[in-house]
Amino acid sequence: MNLKDLKNRNIIYDWKTIFVGVQENYFSKDVISDYAVELMEFGDESEFVRELAWGVSSEDLDKVMLEIKTKYFPQLEEESAILVEENRKLRFVCLSEIKERCKEDNELLNKIAEFYGNHHYPEDMVSFVNYMPQEVPTSKEDMVNRLEEFLKLERVRFI
Repeated sequence: MNLKDLKNRNIIYDWKTIFVGVQENYFSKDVISDYAVELMEFGDESEFVRELAWGVSSEDLDKVMLEIKTKYFPQLEEESAILVEENRKLRFVCLSEIKERCKEDNELLNKIAEFYGNHHYPEDMVSFVNYMPQEVPTSKEDMVNRLEEFLKLERVRFI
């Protein structure tokens, strides 16, 4: 995923979004530089942003992430409601992308299950994860419909 994916869905983002996105593996470290370049285009000439625009090495990533948090949102704890909401926003974009790319139900449900396992098993996704026990007999079509309903509700939240 990259910043273009957020823009295409009219999702507002800032350093908190970038931080959570890199931390939770929605983005590669390169998005930090992409966002810094974007900020420079909008007139941010701070030394920190200029440095980030040149790129972030893998060795410096932890240090840069700590600097971003310290500089832009030092008061927020890792599990603060604001950062949890940023994660949810990124999850919406990622799941929407998966839904668009997968044309066949089996492929879609397998990709959703993979996402579920790679992102700390979010409880609110259980009803459309194909390997999770369901409360009532459920078909693939039921799960896809639940995913679509979930995305519809999330879209309202972020757009």
